[in-house]
Amino acid sequence: RVVVPRMLSQGLLLHTQPAKHNNQPMDFPCIDKLETRQRDLLSGPEPTYDKIVTGYKTYTHPQFTCDHGGQLSQMRIAYETWGQLNAQKSNAILIHTGLSGSSHARSHELNKSAGWWEKFIGPGLAIDTDKFFVICTNVIGGCYGSTGPSSFDESGARYATSFPLLTINDMVRAQFHLLDHLGIGKLHASVGASMGGMQSLCAAALHSERVGRLVTISA
Repeated sequence: RVVVPRMLSQGLLLHTQPAKHNNQPMDFPCIDKLETRQRDLLSGPEPTYDKIVTGYKTYTHPQFTCDHGGQLSQMRIAYETWGQLNAQKSNAILIHTGLSGSSHARSHELNKSAGWWEKFIGPGLAIDTDKFFVICTNVIGGCYGSTGPSSFDESGARYATSFPLLTINDMVRAQFHLLDHLGIGKLHASVGASMGGMQSLCAAALHSERVGRLVTISA
């Protein structure tokens, strides 16, 4: 048996409006933080300085053979420097970058944007540019000025997926070619974090006679 409400049986419809509430939006800081992190990741590996197109110098080395047998008809390495090299060329510190790092570790006259180690490199800071000549390179394969997959090969086409397989050794050997070009026989220190820490260890292993001190972080 179906019971029909009296109002409906008389053809009357009762329309009600939903009640308005005064609930305030809830905060979900963990979700907001995750969304912010995702936006940072999507904007590039270096969100605040991912358009490094000026301010670095380059050194070009002739044919470079990689550990796994790949060949680069020429190898270009981008680098930036801070401080002054002394007459004995004994005060140089080489900064090795992480996987996605450019050579722009600190701001300078040619690029005034803050670098990724802005608070650690500079006059009176942990890596004191009043005392040391500081060099930072973009590793080969890095594409922030150094030869990488986006570079052109000898045929005029981009390397793209034909770019040779690289090792940490390759990256460090390229950096020491730069040191040779700068006339630096021995580093005061080799410093790096993450993949840069791997490079600093490798530098000391490959060229122990040319590395005075070793600083490796989270390698």
